[in-house]
Amino acid sequence: MAIDGDSNPNLAITLGLPQAEAQRIPPLPRDLLVERTDPSGERSYVLREPPDEIIRTYGVRTPDDVMLVLMGRVDHAGAG
Repeated sequence: MAIDGDSNPNLAITLGLPQAEAQRIPPLPRDLLVERTDPSGERSYVLREPPDEIIRTYGVRTPDDVMLVLMGRVDHAGAG
């Protein structure tokens, strides 16, 4: 399992994926964390899906047999 948290994600290429395929990896959605407030008013953030489901949905198996998850991608200048 590997998580690419770099704003310029290249870990997929390092793990053996071709550039074109690496560009098609879906990043984790920004709404993956949900804010919850308990009865005492304390706020926390929880995943809206179980971790294994997140990996199954967004993970990509690389030729080096590593499951890769992409945290995000900068779409345009100034967005990172």
